[in-house]
Amino acid sequence: MDERLRPFLGTWILDPDASSYEQGSVPWGGSLKIVEKNGEIGFFMKTVEGEGETVEANFSGIPDGEDRPMPQNPFADTLSLSLNTDGDLVSEAKRGGLSIMVAKRELNEDGSQLTVYQTVHLLDAGSFTNEAVYMRAQ
Repeated sequence: MDERLRPFLGTWILDPDASSYEQGSVPWGGSLKIVEKNGEIGFFMKTVEGEGETVEANFSGIPDGEDRPMPQNPFADTLSLSLNTDGDLVSEAKRGGLSIMVAKRELNEDGSQLTVYQTVHLLDAGSFTNEAVYMRAQ
């Protein structure tokens, strides 16, 4: 495993007050767990929405920048995962070769805060970016 990935691993707790969403409402709370297993990075997200509904989303990828099939996903048919030149962990979901979602995960200096900039591209409505700020769980 690329050692630059190690600081992203662990459990993160959403800070709703520090987050801002262009699409939808900021969840009341949530968590993000990032794990590594056999060279694959797994993302396990859970949020509590404004109505009290719990929403979960999970996906995984190999951080080599290659587009890989996502057969279980109804929205995207490929996913790539990579570290960019700034050391950010970036995933890109595509459908029919077109980018439909990019998520850039950026750590602060001491690795205690993770900011996820998720941009969704909608053909009929434009692009929206949600900024979710997470604090490392102790």
